[in-house]
Amino acid sequence: MPIIALLINACVAFTGFYLISKVFHSQLFFSSRGRGVLIGILAGLLGLFLMFNGVEVNESVRVDLRHLPLVLLAFYGARLPLFVATAFIGSTRFLFGVTDQAVIAFVATWFVSIGMLWIHRRLAERVFLQSMLLNVWALSVISVAVLINLGWSVAYFTLIATIWTVGMSVGLLSSALTIDLEQTTRQSKDYKQSAERDHLTGLFNRRVWDRYTSELGTKQRTYNVLALDIDHFKRVNDTYGHANGDLVLQRFAELLLIETRSHDLVARIGGEEFVILMYDLSVEKVEKVAERIRTRIEHEVFVLNDFPPIHITTSIGIAHGKSEPIQTMTEAADDALYEAKHSGRNQVVLTNVNERSLVLN
Repeated sequence: MPIIALLINACVAFTGFYLISKVFHSQLFFSSRGRGVLIGILAGLLGLFLMFNGVEVNESVRVDLRHLPLVLLAFYGARLPLFVATAFIGSTRFLFGVTDQAVIAFVATWFVSIGMLWIHRRLAERVFLQSMLLNVWALSVISVAVLINLGWSVAYFTLIATIWTVGMSVGLLSSALTIDLEQTTRQSKDYKQSAERDHLTGLFNRRVWDRYTSELGTKQRTYNVLALDIDHFKRVNDTYGHANGDLVLQRFAELLLIETRSHDLVARIGGEEFVILMYDLSVEKVEKVAERIRTRIEHEVFVLNDFPPIHITTSIGIAHGKSEPIQTMTEAADDALYEAKHSGRNQVVLTNVNERSLVLN
């Protein structure tokens, strides 16, 4: 029955949309390019399923929803996945022979995708209007392709009326689902960002620091904890105001990210207190990194609102060790920071925790 077949196709399309959206937003699948190819293949397979399981309206009229996965990818502006899916869906028609109909379908599929990318660029911020026009464009190109194949006839008008009725109904429902999934995903990311990131600097907060470092003592791996403090930061707040103090903290955090590796953990755990976790660096290398950070901060010009630019300095304490509990490393880094501050500030002091432990024993 056409209605039952339509519902099955719609359910499959909705399920496919959900899975593709999850993969699209995930960071666990390959590189960004590899993930794009995977998404394109998944969308192509979904399009083929919808094509081969089209709805039989009558003996001469058959409707399928193969364009819907392309609409989804265009909605996200996912160019690589869209091109992969388009090639996948369009080329499959040639498996049944190189005919005029196959060539027309292939060209029409590419017209659909290219036009939808243009619509996405023009209406990326107006999501509902964009989704509606994506469906209208796809159905319009399909109508022209069918016209070339069938010509003006009663069968053509019957088929087109059915295509538009079914296509717009399911298309708008699928678009509503896509918009809802996108909003839910964004809210989830916002909540996670709020829970894990310091609101001012964007660095990880103490909660993330504690979670990531809780089992360091059980790993047979060398690591370093750097404790950093902005020298005389209270003077900055008292002299230039807390708003300018915030600007200093934000720029300070940016410099820490610039001077560390992408896989180092950088966190703000207090007012002007920062910590960095660095794996697999020798004493000599971690001292060199810390000195580079100290020098960069010392020479940086910090721009303020309504005041001349200023210079600041930082003191850094380092704890170097292997398989040591994080509490031991943190205390050692704090002791080294204390020594750096009380020895004149703007210095780097390192403690080798393993050697200190040997001396104590």
